[in-house]
Amino acid sequence: MANARPERAEGPAVRQDEPAPDSPVETLEGVGPERARRLAACGIRSLRDLAEHLPLRYEDWSSRTSFAELTDGATAVVEGKLAGFKEQASRFGPRRKIAGAWLVDEDRAALRLVWFNLRPYMRLRFAEGTRVVARGRVQRDRTGRLEMVHPELRAADNGGPGRWRAVYRLAAGIGQNLHSKLVGAALAALGDRLEGALPQELRRRAGLPPFAQALGELHFPPLAADCRTLELGRTPAHQAIALDEMFAFQVALGLDRLKAARRRALPVAAPGRLSAEFLARLPFNLTAAQHRVIADIAADLGREQRMNRMLVGDVGSGKTVVALWAALRAVESGLQAVVMTPSELLAEQHYGLFRRLCDPRAVPGALLSAAVNDGTRRRVLAGLRDGTLKLVFGTQALIQQQVRMRNLGLAVIDEQHRFGVFDRARLATLGPGAHVLLLTATPIPRSLALVLFANVDVSFLDEMPAGRCAVTTEVVAEQALERVHELVRDQLAAGAKAYYVLPRIEAEREDEAPRAAAQFAAQLRAGPLQRFPVELLHGRMRAAEKEGAMRRFRDGAARVLVATTVVEVGIDVPEATVMVVLGAERYGLAQLHQLRGRVGRSTRRSFCFLVFSPECDPQALKRLAVLVCHAAGREVAEADLTLRGPGDLLGARQSGVMPLRFARFIARTEQIAQARAWAEQWLARDPELSAAQSRGLRQAVQRMLGRGFSLSDVG
Repeated sequence: MANARPERAEGPAVRQDEPAPDSPVETLEGVGPERARRLAACGIRSLRDLAEHLPLRYEDWSSRTSFAELTDGATAVVEGKLAGFKEQASRFGPRRKIAGAWLVDEDRAALRLVWFNLRPYMRLRFAEGTRVVARGRVQRDRTGRLEMVHPELRAADNGGPGRWRAVYRLAAGIGQNLHSKLVGAALAALGDRLEGALPQELRRRAGLPPFAQALGELHFPPLAADCRTLELGRTPAHQAIALDEMFAFQVALGLDRLKAARRRALPVAAPGRLSAEFLARLPFNLTAAQHRVIADIAADLGREQRMNRMLVGDVGSGKTVVALWAALRAVESGLQAVVMTPSELLAEQHYGLFRRLCDPRAVPGALLSAAVNDGTRRRVLAGLRDGTLKLVFGTQALIQQQVRMRNLGLAVIDEQHRFGVFDRARLATLGPGAHVLLLTATPIPRSLALVLFANVDVSFLDEMPAGRCAVTTEVVAEQALERVHELVRDQLAAGAKAYYVLPRIEAEREDEAPRAAAQFAAQLRAGPLQRFPVELLHGRMRAAEKEGAMRRFRDGAARVLVATTVVEVGIDVPEATVMVVLGAERYGLAQLHQLRGRVGRSTRRSFCFLVFSPECDPQALKRLAVLVCHAAGREVAEADLTLRGPGDLLGARQSGVMPLRFARFIARTEQIAQARAWAEQWLARDPELSAAQSRGLRQAVQRMLGRGFSLSDVG
């Protein structure tokens, strides 16, 4: 009963001598098929997985609090002798009990310990009179007396428990004590055979501890460790494993860049009539940034190697126009081009722009998505196979098995982070010699991007087209939401449209209802916006339902769209002038900036309200203020980098694209630059990673590739 998740197994031992790091967890005594299955659900299959599954946080058991100093709501560690253990029936059924005991200190003062929903197999492990250390939350009972709820108990014999206790994200049915024992057994069994990627030579030069030692210190911190430094991931051990992983990542990118240098692309001729006419037909002047990026792409297309370029630009900065120009360069050279988007509506939008700006007789183009009927689909597939169809826009339908292209010269992937790595790889197989252009609206700090993406050339569209009205951004308390509704009503009455974005789909508790999309949409329909049609959009809807909701909003059947962040990558709705984000403190600055980019897409004055919850802390408010002060994505990204550091930004960006688990511990961009410099030096010395010192590095790169990592387009 001392632990809410009791363990029945004794400390695990190892079943075999000197197991390898990739040995299955069943190697450990006490781990059978069922426990192995539960651990696998958490991504833990091998001894290395177990060793690299780091704690979420740490508990300090060293600082004792006297009973007289206990306060309501605090988590405390106390010491005393157990007495008076009793059980009584619980209202949750006969198999569950409420249990209580008393902890008596040296001054004969007593503190009540309480465990709710006690199951029959959870019994006090310590006999009455045993001296124990208890850790738990203190609260007042109905009589006003302080008690400790659901405490964990540890024996106080032999000096008591160690100072630090690691707390993990656990597999179901695996308690903290057992998990910690398994980790200790794995580390002991592997010893120094648990290698990192950094060769010893580089590790010694940088003064970094051995990889296995660093992991051991993170699971079982030394007594002198500082609590805040541990929690922030700023210990030397954290830095050692983060740099080790980043080094392997940079080597993997460098290897791919070397391979890409040997890939020959289909030849693209000098700019011709189609691309020149396209630029002349534009109803606006290109920005200086667009001219600069077009020059970058033109230089890439003029080389024999395949282009692999990422174009970073705010929503509305003109990425699509640049992508269409590049597609026409391929077409006028006798090649085909494809533009893949994450949604049908976005594909339709790009196709519509193409039809308005290009002569379909000179550039045969088509749309391919799940909504295309069978007859049209057959004609499109036939045109792609024989090469008569030069330009196609579509969704994942473009990477189905039936799609074949005669001579693909350029693949454009819009909002590329929305696609899985295998989707992007399959698109690339449509044309082994095709150039690749990746588009993203996610603000990435220039300083971070240039040192992070070693195998992708990065261009920035850091200038908005002329004529766009700046978006007025305001941070608003949730209690003042009625004032926001009033402005929304005024905008709707003037013919505009509005977005409301919320962090949850449905509320599970009453206090969550103000920030749940389903309940909030119902409230708007019944109250503040009952005169206007309101549409609901969220991630649990089927694809056709989501497309229908967005289409009704775009076409005017709905005037208000209540959504979760699935609207972050949406369509161009120039009539939308208001973006309201509730629970705004829960989002990253890059995501909020992208949501803000859904409005301000015309000459009409637009507004973005960042509504914070009552529980919002001062640091979160400081982050939100960045968006009030900065309108450009590059400024938001650099401010975010200053506030959070590169590690936190990388953690937010990964989303399955980058196989980085420890990057969040990187404190400075210079550390990434150092890892890249090491990688370049090592590859110059051992490009095949065949040397004995490269063994750990070679294995680390192989593990990255084994996790489904696509090196050709990490942006």
